Amino acid sequence: MSGAMDYLAQVGPFHTLYLLNDNTNLRGPWFDSIEWLDRVWLPQAVQLGLRYIAHVVQADTHSDILTLTCSVPITNVLELQLFDDVASAQEWLRACQRPINPLARLSQAVRKP
Repeated sequence: MSGAMDYLAQVGPFHTLYLLNDNTNLRGPWFDSIEWLDRVWLPQAVQLGLRYIAHVVQADTHSDILTLTCSVPITNVLELQLFDDVASAQEWLRACQRPINPLARLSQAVRKP
């Protein structure tokens, strides 16, 4: 919780769109903070402009309770991707920052029903 609040305090004035959340060194369950993240932290982060979260899961579990418990429909507001390693998470965030070719955007819109 302390680290999450530090993020909000530091990023606040910058309205950053991207977050790399690295839990590889985290050990043990952290389920008791899920409700707080969902109810308190996430709305504040979204209000500050967060749109892309690259979440690197705990090394000792290779899974993450976050994907099973998040009650906020985050897909309408932000995109969350899970990774097993930091390098892949960084590459995904870099790709999210690349401008989309206007013709590619038009092509994607045409394909949507």
